[in-house]
Amino acid sequence: MKLVRQILNNGISVNKPPALNRRIRIANLIALLIAAVMATYTPVFFIFEQPVGIAINSIYFFSAVIAFFLIHQRKTGAGFFLIIGASFFYFIMTSIVYGTKVNLHFFLLIVCLTTVVLFRRKTIVQSLLALALVSFFLLILWGHYYDRLIYIPKQTAEAETIIGHVNLLLLFIISTVFMLFFQREMLAGHKLISDQKNQLEARNKDVMDSMLYAQRIQKAMLPGKDSIRTIFPEYFLFFQPKDIVSGDFYWVHENENYRFIAVGDCTGHGIPGCMMSVLGINLLIEIVENKQITNPETILNELRNGILLAFDKDGKSSEHKDGMDFALIRVNKKKNTYVFSGAQNSMYHLTPDTLAIRLSDKQPIGFSHTMEWFTQNEFEYQHGDMLVLFTDGFADQFGGPKNKKFRYKNFQQLLLINQAKDLENVLKKTFYEWKGELEQVDDICVFGVRL
Repeated sequence: MKLVRQILNNGISVNKPPALNRRIRIANLIALLIAAVMATYTPVFFIFEQPVGIAINSIYFFSAVIAFFLIHQRKTGAGFFLIIGASFFYFIMTSIVYGTKVNLHFFLLIVCLTTVVLFRRKTIVQSLLALALVSFFLLILWGHYYDRLIYIPKQTAEAETIIGHVNLLLLFIISTVFMLFFQREMLAGHKLISDQKNQLEARNKDVMDSMLYAQRIQKAMLPGKDSIRTIFPEYFLFFQPKDIVSGDFYWVHENENYRFIAVGDCTGHGIPGCMMSVLGINLLIEIVENKQITNPETILNELRNGILLAFDKDGKSSEHKDGMDFALIRVNKKKNTYVFSGAQNSMYHLTPDTLAIRLSDKQPIGFSHTMEWFTQNEFEYQHGDMLVLFTDGFADQFGGPKNKKFRYKNFQQLLLINQAKDLENVLKKTFYEWKGELEQVDDICVFGVRL
């Protein structure tokens, strides 16, 4: 049994796909059966003094041995073709030479079964099946018109009938062994797939648990509805992560003289983006709340310095592309003005009839080849005006009848036309109708306040 197991495992490797390993085992089994049966049959032809039979059996026997060594040398395709080709040769030639009454042409059915199991390319399987079926029916026609090419004097009609029945019994035994072995291999394959599925589910659960925990941390860092409403009584927020956690974030703060609102779009999304957003929020807390820096352009420059320091401890800033696009508004509580400073993130100022775009600096919070001092601009507003900060996720979403981006022009029109409505619901409804069945392409954050 140990020797048989070694033969069946010939050419098996852990580096090969499990499905290929199963096909190799089946090919090894077929080669073993061919060699064993031919070694048993050949003495019969010596008894009947049939050199043609000895030659055909020897060819089939050595074909099985060569196929075994081809598989061992990792030439599995050549080994498979040799097994099938030699089987065609043997069963066609023996049926022609010794007649169809010995029933060897029925073994072409096993060749059909073997072809389906060993090969994966549809054209190869169809071609070999067609050849087997055509050969089978041509041999039946041959047997109808011709008896056999070689007459064996010592072989009586009764002996010929017995040989035919023995061959059918052998066909049944070989088919049974083949099917049982195939069933065992399939069950082993199903068990392997089931075990891998269970491992993937366990790992997926660990990943989901980690992401849900990260979500709780991120939610704890982001300002809640009550906190926002205390600072900006009238606001709307459409915050839609692409995954469970987001690389987009929002932030508000208030001191004696100013109210602050900010939106950031960090590099990446998911867990990496979430970690960047937590870093950004912590830096804002340190800069504005602890250091009490209130100048927007200075806040952005300090934020960039913090990001670079976090990712550039080895002095290789050019190798790190991590950072964020960022927009910050400081609203003066004592007069109707606000100051805006942005890093590749503009903002919109909406009046009842117009939408004004406040452009940002063309550099991110992080490393860039032109790291200049961030700038700021001061603007006036009227009571009832709305200021909107946003990331690029909404405008870049693919969808609609032509599967195109939503684009900023449509986004601006949507905000201007619906500014008197519940914009959170308007944005959510529009987004999902536009997206349809397509995948969300990025995190989304649209944050607006009415002054």
